[in-house]
Amino acid sequence: MGERGQYQTKQRENILHCLKANQEKFYTVEQFMDYMRSEGIPAGQTTLYRMLERLHQDGLVTKIPSMDGSPAQYRYIGDEEKQNHGKLVCLKCGQTVPLKCECMDEFSVHILNEHHFELDQQHTTLYGYCSHCRLS
Repeated sequence: MGERGQYQTKQRENILHCLKANQEKFYTVEQFMDYMRSEGIPAGQTTLYRMLERLHQDGLVTKIPSMDGSPAQYRYIGDEEKQNHGKLVCLKCGQTVPLKCECMDEFSVHILNEHHFELDQQHTTLYGYCSHCRLS
């Protein structure tokens, strides 16, 4: 059994392999299904959706939520970004920037003291636009 009591299935391995091979690109569930089919790897939509959500919760995949009713998009980020800090995600190009900043510690303390809410910095994601997309 793997992390969180889950089996390391062949399907999970196939999904991770495809994500790692395309880690520079964001995919919707449907686009990722099409890619997997083109590679000869069968995957059900429900299974793929659940696996991407689980990988997102585990910190291996980043997710850009829908902004205009379009489907959410996912991208593999791997273990190197799975540290105790959040990330910035560009809503236009999908660039992900680790948020290693002392201000986040101060912000977390403020949130705890003023709002009585403890942030989990590893799962903190701030969405916006990178300098390139902001200017274009």
